[in-house]
Amino acid sequence: MTGRERHLFPGSNTPLGPYFFFNYIIPTKEARRVIYFKGGPGTGKSSAMKKIGNIFQNRGYDVEYFHCSSDNESLDAILIKGLNVALIDGTAPHMQDPVYPGAVDETFNLGVCLDEKGLSSIKEELYPIYADNSRSYKRGFNYFKAAAAVHEDWRNYNLEALDKVKLNDLKKTLRDKIFKDNVLAIGKERHLFCTALTPNGIITFIDELVAPFKNVYVLNGDPGTGKTEVLNFLKDEALNRGFFVEIFHDVINPNRIEHIFIPDLNVAIVTSNEVNRKSFEGENIKMADLLNKDYLDKYKAEIQKDEAKFYDLLHEGLQCITKCKKIHDVLEAYYVSNINFETINVMVDELVQRLISYEN
Repeated sequence: MTGRERHLFPGSNTPLGPYFFFNYIIPTKEARRVIYFKGGPGTGKSSAMKKIGNIFQNRGYDVEYFHCSSDNESLDAILIKGLNVALIDGTAPHMQDPVYPGAVDETFNLGVCLDEKGLSSIKEELYPIYADNSRSYKRGFNYFKAAAAVHEDWRNYNLEALDKVKLNDLKKTLRDKIFKDNVLAIGKERHLFCTALTPNGIITFIDELVAPFKNVYVLNGDPGTGKTEVLNFLKDEALNRGFFVEIFHDVINPNRIEHIFIPDLNVAIVTSNEVNRKSFEGENIKMADLLNKDYLDKYKAEIQKDEAKFYDLLHEGLQCITKCKKIHDVLEAYYVSNINFETINVMVDELVQRLISYEN
């Protein structure tokens, strides 16, 4: 039987720059093997991960595919569940390296297949491409930072209008609906993204991720309407009661939460927000009902201006990230023409056989 698959992001482009949760792909003490792929652009890291993921899915393993926010069609990592093996891209910008070399983790260097002489001969052509790529990323992050500042102003209007008594009542109501018993264990948490700012725009995997859950609570609302407070409250309740919680972070401020899952209770608490703009089936809660409408009417023009400016700046930042992808494609072409793919195929096939041997 073919194994199931899940798609997530280990990181995202954010107003704080690239933000990653690679250390939550698999806890070190649970890992049989963590293999960090090294090599320049176009050396086949993502293709190898896709191939290996597909092989082990066909062998019945559930596989998690972790997509790259700078190219959401490429992979930054895979986790073969059950076998407890993770393959992770260890190149820039994430720069992951073994923590327990040989004992748990190792490096898998596809860079050895590069033609160093060939690349050295064109280094003067590569320098400006790398520089242009870096410049475009910095410009994109500056737009994201400006968008976040406007977003905070928009958020503050709603925070001022938020009825804290109603918010506390909602927290308690949801707590009493969701939690019946404690689990006799210490709660554990996992942090990731399921939404990212990518060259193809705002991409989210939340629809597929939430589909298996029977009990779905949906917090609908703009920034500052209390969604974060509710999610933090329920996350802490779950952890204090001994449950495992999967926590998905907000791309505009990765210190805030976008969604949480409590698998042991078959519960997902998700947000329909100004970034993902999704609709969900489940128990829908309108966070606007907690707001002072007279206050919001007073500042309606300012709020509308913030909203429009936020989306304009976010769009400009995304355009810069799209440009980076085009530049990266040019860079990749140089490397593709200076690599021995026959050797790479042999290396990947040998790795597959070694991973299969772990079944025994």
